[in-house]
Amino acid sequence: MARGRTELLALAAKQHGVLTRSQALELGVTGSTFHRDVEQGLFEQVDRGVYRVAGSSGGLRADAMAAVLTIGGLTAASHATAAWLHGLAEPPRAIEVVTTRPGRRLRDFVLHQSTDLITSHVTQIDSIPTTTVARTIVDIGIPHGLGVAGHCLDEARRRGLVDLEAVAELRASVARQGRNGVGPAKIIIAQRSEWDGATDSVLEDRFARLIQSYGLPMPLSQHRVRDEAGKILARVDFAFPDQKIAIELDGAAYHNDMESFQKDRVRQNSLVLMGWTVLRFTFWDLLAEDRVADTIHAALTRNTSRKSRI
Repeated sequence: MARGRTELLALAAKQHGVLTRSQALELGVTGSTFHRDVEQGLFEQVDRGVYRVAGSSGGLRADAMAAVLTIGGLTAASHATAAWLHGLAEPPRAIEVVTTRPGRRLRDFVLHQSTDLITSHVTQIDSIPTTTVARTIVDIGIPHGLGVAGHCLDEARRRGLVDLEAVAELRASVARQGRNGVGPAKIIIAQRSEWDGATDSVLEDRFARLIQSYGLPMPLSQHRVRDEAGKILARVDFAFPDQKIAIELDGAAYHNDMESFQKDRVRQNSLVLMGWTVLRFTFWDLLAEDRVADTIHAALTRNTSRKSRI
């Protein structure tokens, strides 16, 4: 096998089995040789100038790479596809890419055209040009909705992939009237700015949104309760320290072993003995938002009144 073809196959392996005719020529494969390889079934055409190694099965990653290579220029996997590649969302229903190149349409992919995409907004995920986490969060609100954008931001912050300031800075740099995506991004940034840092779970994110939507004061998240000697007695999911209200959220896999269950009861009893009110909510409780909000409001009212009488 000629050296150029060997190098081309190695490149295709890095690109999930996808390559372009231009890449073949750059590696020294002649046009006639490449044409013969296609005729003999070594490569299968995906789109104009884009091919797949016969028998390769790169799945969605190969499809994303093929879409990027088909468009060419400054193009990247974007929106729900980028969120999936970054590990922030489930596999997309359709491959989405964003490009600065005008006028091209793809048969099997969703194409977003952009005039503000720059090279610093693009990174490499598994060799696939992909919008950065911050750019993905700014873009994804349209067409995928506020909830999806919020989930991606929360998950990215929780995993340390991005901070709120980076997303806000990127949003500001591309914001203009009529620019898709920045509206939802502005809303989720404003919401999270009122939270006390990123929470530890999707359940806690849902609770924080509930608090905000019902106009309740935002509690501190991951609050450390100390005893009179300053020793950390417990860390609670949320707390109103002035009113001595601790809120714990119990997920579906909550304390599935007896040791954890027992430690939690000891901790809760210690909080109660120090005068704290402990409220516990499950995922199913959070589906009844009115009831949860009423419970928290009643606890705040009672404990604030109690404090004023002391």
